[in-house]
Amino acid sequence: MLGARILSGNITNKDFELLLHIAEYEPLLVKQLAAVSLRSPQVIRRRIRLFEKQGLSYRRIRGYGRGPGRPEDLVFLSEKGVKLLQNSGIIHDHASHIGNTTIESHVADHDLLITWFRIHLIQTQKVIPHLAVNYLSPRYNERIMERISKDNSQKSIDFIPDGVFSIRNHETGKSLLFFLEVDLGTETIASRERGPKDIRKKILNYQILFRHHHYRHYERVFESRFKGFRLLFLANTVSRLHSLCRLVQEMSPSDFIWLTEQRKMFSHGISAKIWARGGRNDKSLQSIVGPNLACENPLGISTDQILVFR
Repeated sequence: MLGARILSGNITNKDFELLLHIAEYEPLLVKQLAAVSLRSPQVIRRRIRLFEKQGLSYRRIRGYGRGPGRPEDLVFLSEKGVKLLQNSGIIHDHASHIGNTTIESHVADHDLLITWFRIHLIQTQKVIPHLAVNYLSPRYNERIMERISKDNSQKSIDFIPDGVFSIRNHETGKSLLFFLEVDLGTETIASRERGPKDIRKKILNYQILFRHHHYRHYERVFESRFKGFRLLFLANTVSRLHSLCRLVQEMSPSDFIWLTEQRKMFSHGISAKIWARGGRNDKSLQSIVGPNLACENPLGISTDQILVFR
């Protein structure tokens, strides 16, 4: 833990926490940084301006998708900011967007929706205290998937999930493993080529992970035993959700695949009964934490205030 002190350039221990959040979630919006740090957007903007004066971070402007609205700032660590955290022993490596002159709009939208999902995970942990969420860093996850690919040389499973995390129930001592796929409708549902941007191919890869127990590579990381895993699809629109649900129902076994769309997440929270298990969207929706723990826990931010991705 950092001591409660003021460091050079008026950078405090709380500022170090903000810089660490930027490093972990980058890129992210000022609004997202406020939600993660439990500080007001006004305070965050003041600290960001200080960081910029110190050369520790920088911002880029982006708009609300393709529609009208006030532009919002994407926040990034500068090279100096990364080195400050590394020299302080807080981080060791950092997969940064430093050096990129542009970030494609759909890539930024995709990354930001992943960040909103993670923020909702944090909210779930706060609302249900005996649940502990452990979200794996993207860099670490890449290394694990590389090992899985080598172990399964007979079948190609060359892909990286958008997120991997576990939820542990301290009362029961049980843990669940989750893989996350955020879908903005930019990938084909199914094609003859079955390329890397093909949803059908992606599901086939996850079925291989499930069938051959390759997911157990994550047991050492999360220090838990897993009996399978759940694959979560977060769609950007209701119509896209319906298309994904139809595909999932056609690809048995697919009961381990759970799907929802972003407006349900923003309105009700991740632990609410918003998930279509096995693509059965016409049946009763379920909660990924189980019926006994299911509860609505939105962030308290209206969907009109949140960047919604179309």
